[in-house]
Amino acid sequence: MINDIKLKVKDAFKGDFGKSIARIDPKIVLESNIDVGDTICIYNDSKKKLTAAIVSPNYPRDEGTNIIRIDALLRRNLNASLEDIVRTKKTKNYLAQQVSFAGYKKGIILKSPDVLVKTLKDRVVSKGDILTFRCGSEKIDLIVVNHTPQTEVVKIHQGTKIFCQEQAYYL
Repeated sequence: MINDIKLKVKDAFKGDFGKSIARIDPKIVLESNIDVGDTICIYNDSKKKLTAAIVSPNYPRDEGTNIIRIDALLRRNLNASLEDIVRTKKTKNYLAQQVSFAGYKKGIILKSPDVLVKTLKDRVVSKGDILTFRCGSEKIDLIVVNHTPQTEVVKIHQGTKIFCQEQAYYL
């Protein structure tokens, strides 16, 4: 398992944007007994923030660099910048029974929760995560307000019940 492995944040590759994936130094992946597809928690201890990601294969050129490649959305959820040091650990996938969202800084009415479930299927989330979507030319930010079970991370699946509060939510 990854236990308190500290890694330097680098930018994700262009094709990884918005997929909630992390690419970790291949040497660390081998030494830490994790596999592609495993879920990890990523902690920014200095900001007391966490988020989750799915491990994807990294490129050999990153071997021995002690880096984690994550996109701007994951960095936002961690309140982290490029070159920051974060801590990671492997975590268990708990299937989400339900996830409650709210519009971040803007009220929203979700007319079709089933569409959101399909969009987010197999995505891992934690309380406080902000997810960004495009609806036409408009950008919509939803924040995870709560989820069941009450674990650090849950995985959204076809059976997850999605709820959305109408009023805006502010951090």
